Amino acid sequence: MKFYLRIGFYILTRLFIIGIVLSVLGLTLGVFTYNVPPILGIGKVEENVIFITLFILISLFLYAIFFIWYMGKPLIYVMGWIKNLANKEYQMASIKATEIKRNEKLKRPYILYQEVFDHMQRLTDAIKENEIEREKLNEFKREWGAGVSHDLKTPLTYIKSYSAMLLTDDYEWNDEEKERFITDIQKKASHLEELINDLNLSFQMDSEKIPINKTKHHFVEFLRRVVAEVANDPRSIGQNLSFSTSEDDIELSFDPKLLGRALYNLLINAVVHNPPNTTINISLFKDDQLRLIIKDDGIGMDEKTQKNLFNKYYRGGTTEQRSEGTGLGMLIARQLIKAHKGQIDVVSKLSEGTCIHLTFPLNN
Repeated sequence: MKFYLRIGFYILTRLFIIGIVLSVLGLTLGVFTYNVPPILGIGKVEENVIFITLFILISLFLYAIFFIWYMGKPLIYVMGWIKNLANKEYQMASIKATEIKRNEKLKRPYILYQEVFDHMQRLTDAIKENEIEREKLNEFKREWGAGVSHDLKTPLTYIKSYSAMLLTDDYEWNDEEKERFITDIQKKASHLEELINDLNLSFQMDSEKIPINKTKHHFVEFLRRVVAEVANDPRSIGQNLSFSTSEDDIELSFDPKLLGRALYNLLINAVVHNPPNTTINISLFKDDQLRLIIKDDGIGMDEKTQKNLFNKYYRGGTTEQRSEGTGLGMLIARQLIKAHKGQIDVVSKLSEGTCIHLTFPLNN
């Protein structure tokens, strides 16, 4: 029964009962006063009417006070509960032992408010859970901020050091040394630019303004170039990358720069978070959708890493190796894939490797 119907039914039954009780008592009083000599010096009938009216009014007044107190106790209890929530005490308010039956069930009128208590309990649990998640997110933010600051400072330190060495008058560097310094400066500057681009793209995604510009391209050839780019990355030395497909060509509408960034992030993530000699297979096939599978036989991920894999502020990993990045790679990859109407699913187990399954509609 609905809460308001239950309360209404309870009030009506109580009013009916009190009406019967007052009627009986009123008649009894009328019979009693009828045989008593007049007190007010007026007619017997008029005096009886006055006494009965006063009796009924006083009885109704006392009953109203009792009813308000009786029905108001649960409301006071709920107000105490809400006060606890306002004070960040995520638990139900204490209830007197006298309001609990021997079978540990609530007495009336608390039982009438059971639906309210159930909603309050769900609200309390939800707020408590959100508070726990908020604390975790804040912790991730602090760790992420510290990590990003460190990763931004690292290439800057190299650039400043090599620049200072080149500009010093205390030593004359030969051409080979100068070329090596300049090459390292260029690499660190490119890495710094990549980090900044990740941050900028992340801010754009926060405002849902991904600058996507889709045009038609040959997807197979595009994917071969992305795989080749990852294979030529110095971080891929020692890893075994392979690409296979039975499709000669697939024409698809996409943004080659942004989708290439997403696929590059997924592939390089498989490279840097696995030990040397890991086999990474990239396979492409087509049925009712375009399907791309990135599968490795590396060390896999635990449940915590999988759960937070696309969390913006989580910088986890599957190895002890620290990744030099913003920790935004997987998040950016998923958002860019979604912007292309695609879907990404990740399945992984420790010591059993990881499988990333991407699907794209053919009419994208």
